[in-house]
Amino acid sequence: MKYRTVYFDAENQKIRYTQTSSENLAVSYEYVGKSTRVEFDLLIELLWYKFQDGEISLEQLKKVFNELRSFCDSIKYNLIL
Repeated sequence: MKYRTVYFDAENQKIRYTQTSSENLAVSYEYVGKSTRVEFDLLIELLWYKFQDGEISLEQLKKVFNELRSFCDSIKYNLIL
């Protein structure tokens, strides 16, 4: 599994999934966490479902991201057992 970094720019409502560090990005992005491509796609789906065209704060995005990470990690852990 390949993990990449998720960054968010709350001012412009932009989210990035990249290997590039935030210092190398043209816009000021805040670190959110690491995820696989499938987890990132699910994150986007969840954000759209919850917020649609509304504004998302960094705290709200991190809350959804952390809940998703916990859910995915618990499934992976249970499959190993």
